[in-house]
Amino acid sequence: MQSPLYGDLLPFPPTILTSGTRDMFLSNTVRVHQKLRAAGVVADLLVFEGQSHAQYLFAPLAPESMEHFAEVSAFFDKHLDR
Repeated sequence: MQSPLYGDLLPFPPTILTSGTRDMFLSNTVRVHQKLRAAGVVADLLVFEGQSHAQYLFAPLAPESMEHFAEVSAFFDKHLDR
């Protein structure tokens, strides 16, 4: 599997990326966000303090998880014209 860093990101739709400060993929997530923005793609990056990779799925009632789901919902509402 090849990293999106090496692909053509120009045709991407609006994109939301989520990571945490303890996520082993944080640096790559930031790099993909930068590449999306450089390609002119609308891209939001959410980084949650102290969270690991996809931790919001394992603790859905944690304040960070609830913030994550609210941010993602707002992103979709905005970009899907809801």
